[in-house]
Amino acid sequence: MAPSPTIQLANRTSGSFDWLAISRVEQAALSAQGELQKVLSAYFERPISITVVSCETFWYPTANSPREPLPLPPDPIAIAQASPETPIIQKRRVHLVCSGKVVCTATSTIHIISPSAAYLFLVENYAICQVFRRMEREPKFQLLDVGIGPCHFERTAKAAATDDTSISKDLWRRYCLDMPSFSCEIVEVFPDRRMFRCGVAWLDEADVEPVQHVENAEQYPEGMAVIEM
Repeated sequence: MAPSPTIQLANRTSGSFDWLAISRVEQAALSAQGELQKVLSAYFERPISITVVSCETFWYPTANSPREPLPLPPDPIAIAQASPETPIIQKRRVHLVCSGKVVCTATSTIHIISPSAAYLFLVENYAICQVFRRMEREPKFQLLDVGIGPCHFERTAKAAATDDTSISKDLWRRYCLDMPSFSCEIVEVFPDRRMFRCGVAWLDEADVEPVQHVENAEQYPEGMAVIEM
């Protein structure tokens, strides 16, 4: 089965990935263009919620100054000054959770360089894909890397000791969504490929991974916990 044209890699260094080693369901997850929450919810036929694990936001008061932490809700001055010279950058990690089980860990780096995009994302608390829709712009989607086994963008000492992809449960991808005033790079790690073979039977197994809630991170309003990334 040949890979779908929608999941060709923009990063040529990953062109040797064996697409035949993954199922059609896994290909659908890897090719989701920022709508992964909807894809997984349709697959499991259950709602997917989002739990923020960590979140850090920074801004540059002037073009020549070092970046500074930006507490949320943000200072209106920081929103008004968002530009290519003084961007706002947010780094966050979230868990996509279904029936109390983590089905994906997503780590995002978001660059905001216009006041309108900054207001939608940081003040109105729109999700990433919703910002693109409100700005009435279709983001450019690029799938940069995919892999089976420990994600080398999320490596840990434990992962380094288990680099045998033949026994690894992980499936992951790295991609970017981009428009002139708002862009993000996202790494998504699916913790167990059995979820794509077993579906709800995997969800209902007893060995549920505990859900980590945000600690020492900027809190989003309650509504942000149930909308797509």
